[in-house]
Amino acid sequence: MKFNPFLLLAPGLLFALQTFAQPGCPDPQATNFNPSATSNDGSCLYPVTNYTPQLKAILPATMQEISGHVKAGSFWYCHNDGSDSARFYRFNPENGLVNQEVQLENASNMDWEDMASTSTHLYLGDFGNNTNDRQNLGIYKVPLADIGGDNEETVGDDKWVFIPFSYEDQTDFSTQPIDSAVFDCEAMIFFNGKLHLFTKNRKEYTTAHYVVNEVTGKAEKIETFDTEGLITGADVSPDGEVVALVGYDLRGLPKVFTWLLWDWKAGSDSLFSGNKRRIELGSALLTGQAEGIGFAGNRTGYLTNERTSAGGVVLVEPTVRWFDFGQWAPESIATGEPSGVAGFQIFPNPFSQTLHFQFFDNKKPVGLKVSNPAGQVILSLDSVPEKLDLNYLPPGIYTFKTIWSDGGTTVARGVKN
Repeated sequence: MKFNPFLLLAPGLLFALQTFAQPGCPDPQATNFNPSATSNDGSCLYPVTNYTPQLKAILPATMQEISGHVKAGSFWYCHNDGSDSARFYRFNPENGLVNQEVQLENASNMDWEDMASTSTHLYLGDFGNNTNDRQNLGIYKVPLADIGGDNEETVGDDKWVFIPFSYEDQTDFSTQPIDSAVFDCEAMIFFNGKLHLFTKNRKEYTTAHYVVNEVTGKAEKIETFDTEGLITGADVSPDGEVVALVGYDLRGLPKVFTWLLWDWKAGSDSLFSGNKRRIELGSALLTGQAEGIGFAGNRTGYLTNERTSAGGVVLVEPTVRWFDFGQWAPESIATGEPSGVAGFQIFPNPFSQTLHFQFFDNKKPVGLKVSNPAGQVILSLDSVPEKLDLNYLPPGIYTFKTIWSDGGTTVARGVKN
């Protein structure tokens, strides 16, 4: 029998691999933070967090039923729900002014509820389904290149495409009371090359996450999550690292909230598999019934609400408010499994002494700059080692910027305990 020295090493290697892939909560802001965790298992718990978005503008009367907004290129677009015709608007969220009206020729607005964008298209979701009986749900796909520059524009019906779909798990299409609707939807994002939907479950105050399969016309269920409220809008940050869901809960004292999702399993559509932090945005009686959320930067953006009335009295006009969620979901903190998207991975994260670097596609950067929490460069190297002894650093969040041979850079952030 041939001697295989690997057999002697295998138990030790297995132990090392098991130690490396230590699941737990790697977020220092969580109440159950585990400093030894190197893999996020989605278990992080957070304290009650309150935040007041900054009022920017009151929207004009034409936008009193605003239901969604999104940034596409350098422009912002928004739309009303089924109270309007098949049109959307270009607007300025800083002052609320509408700059353009765009009509979709021969389209209909049964109940438009949210919009999403890519570098080439706008998507408008006609999937409001208050009584669970709609069988004509779909999403309009509009080329940005076919939106002209005049104050009033029409996109011809030979330009836009309607993507019909149905929920794969809906078999009963009978009319239901509004408070029993589970297949209503008001939130959509475009992520990983797919359209993602988040339902508004009035019966259980949860959301179901679906991905639309454009080939089969089915919305395929990925997961569910207890949002403790009704989800009315969604967006994904420009860096693709954070998904924000906005909603409200009118039970008891009416309140508005946002769920921040980040650090989910790399390459996965399971967006609830990572960190999930709820941010309380105040009373719906003061901020209105939130209907839309859109990122302007990686952690900043705008919230919109429709006109909120009670007993015929207007409580809150339709408004735009500014948010900055950077303090709760810092940019580029890589705590999940290595994905290769950024070209390199640091681990463990958080770290106490030695920080390791892992590179992908057999490529190594030609330089490294390390900055402290104040943004000052404290270490500059012409080559990047596989590990660095950083025991001397005080606790904080540090930025690691790699420089590549083509002049490009990638960034990750690490937490020093």
